[in-house]
Amino acid sequence: MPSPLSERFTRLAVVHNLLAKARAEGAPGLDSQALQEALSCERKAVYRYMDDLRTLEAPVEYDEKAHLWSYGSTWNPPEPWLWTVDGPAGVRLALDFLLDPVLEHDLREVLILEPGLGGGRVTQTLPRLTASFDRSLLGPIATALREKRVLRFLYRKPGQEEAPVRLAHPLELFEWNGMPYLQAVDPSDRRHPYKRFALSRMEQAEALPNRFRAPARRDRPSCLGAFCGEVFTATVRAESDQAAFVRERRWHPDQKLRELRGGAVEFDLPFGDHGEAARWILGQGPGFRPVAPLPLVRSWSEMVRALHSQLR
Repeated sequence: MPSPLSERFTRLAVVHNLLAKARAEGAPGLDSQALQEALSCERKAVYRYMDDLRTLEAPVEYDEKAHLWSYGSTWNPPEPWLWTVDGPAGVRLALDFLLDPVLEHDLREVLILEPGLGGGRVTQTLPRLTASFDRSLLGPIATALREKRVLRFLYRKPGQEEAPVRLAHPLELFEWNGMPYLQAVDPSDRRHPYKRFALSRMEQAEALPNRFRAPARRDRPSCLGAFCGEVFTATVRAESDQAAFVRERRWHPDQKLRELRGGAVEFDLPFGDHGEAARWILGQGPGFRPVAPLPLVRSWSEMVRALHSQLR
């Protein structure tokens, strides 16, 4: 007896999601046994679902030697498949929507959050991406990230009249202080190959046919800020009246905290630029000061003196 239409439709969406996820993660594909377990179905049903997807013009491929199902190219269903998301995934999406209301707008016909989780509807005073950038960049960047292709773009720094052409091997997107950045490898700079490009300064991005081999994640710089040239550890002291504020936050996975006498705390954070680290510490307000390294202390002290002179 054929399965009810609603059940078959749901399983078809599951197959699509599994194949799309495998392609996005660079996996060679999925075998029939894995699909059977995910769908709780018989082997012949897997073939039936694949035929249904092909009818919808999905790029379903089957490797006879490896016995793996895969998508030969990126594909989306012709009609939106709407999903209600709850639980931990829903909470994470709600937080993402707080950071970027455009994300909620773009996904409005794909998913909805379980009532009560919120989203971007009443978040006028909450953190979000504040940078202005060309949304047409996102397509080429997504392609280059997913397929490990070289990205070509124009990059105009503040004050520059011309925007030189840049080539980069994109690794990941991240947000810092409301600004989206692309972390990438600059193949032309052997001494400092890792760069972070602000999307607000990028123009005319294009994913080239050339492919690259991404470095292992453990070899990539991991630090706070928009710079990652020379990563160092910033040691910051928070006085006792600010210690509770620090204890309840984790700005970076490598953060370390030490309790001091009198209730104060010291904590370590990785940064890639002394000036940027000094500005971040100043932004925390009174009760915070750097302890090490010396170039950071000097940079912070100079900023404090400059601020004091402005008050005269």
